[in-house]
Amino acid sequence: MLSEVTSREALEKAIEQTSNDVNTIYFPNSIRGFLDDAFPESPIRVFVYPVRGPRKYWFMIKDNEHIKPYCFIAQSAGTILDRREFYDCLREFRVRAFGALDSNRPHLINGKEELIKVYTCLMRNVVCDLEETNLNMELFYMNEKQCRLALNGKIPQPPLPDGYYFDEVDPILEGELINSTWQHAQDGDLEQTIAKLVRLPSICVRHNGAAVAFEMLDPAGYFNNQFVFPEHRRKGIGAAIESKLIERCVRLGMKPYKTVSRKNQSVLSATCTSPYWTQWKENDQPVLVIFQEWVVLNR
Repeated sequence: MLSEVTSREALEKAIEQTSNDVNTIYFPNSIRGFLDDAFPESPIRVFVYPVRGPRKYWFMIKDNEHIKPYCFIAQSAGTILDRREFYDCLREFRVRAFGALDSNRPHLINGKEELIKVYTCLMRNVVCDLEETNLNMELFYMNEKQCRLALNGKIPQPPLPDGYYFDEVDPILEGELINSTWQHAQDGDLEQTIAKLVRLPSICVRHNGAAVAFEMLDPAGYFNNQFVFPEHRRKGIGAAIESKLIERCVRLGMKPYKTVSRKNQSVLSATCTSPYWTQWKENDQPVLVIFQEWVVLNR
């Protein structure tokens, strides 16, 4: 039922098919990085449905070297979700990605709420020793016009306060510091964080030589772990560092995007009014994106 996309030609075509659809925004950078061997710590496998014709559903597993696998599921824009059909696709995806339908391997899966609900139903039916936790997020991306304006310096950049300056991160000396600030960090994330800093765009702000704020990218291309130390907050540093990373990414030909937790109302409000970002909406309502983590049941 599912077709695995394996050849270079087919993967290049998959990049074209997913690049201009916000539904599949996690796929292009992941596939490009895999083809270019830009992040070997996160090899991927991509599956599609149907085997022939226009693609309706997309599935990807990142079998990460240092951390638990990440999975991404998506439905192409303009198609209608058939829950039974999608449920059957997910069954096959689990067999092919994890080796067994009832695999109890911990993992994280990301997708729109309605797709994750189907996955949750499947997991509860076939796996008895894993439990899930959900992070409810809203997604923001830069459209073509916003990328063009940023590339041409037409969007005003917030200035840094006196005494602060942008600099490169030292992955070896500062990787542990940066990883320690990430609230979701677990076993293996230090190595993953260092790999991100070595291989992907990142930026930091310094004051008196010390890193006081930073932001980096995930291999899927989304902005990851923006952090400003508390004593340096409320000075516009977070907005400034984000705008600098945006500039760096668009100059590399990347289309920036990020997710914001629904619990973080202050950042949500600021992002909604920012000239840099477009909010993913359907029927005039924000789309709920769920980061769902499956871990061993604590009995």
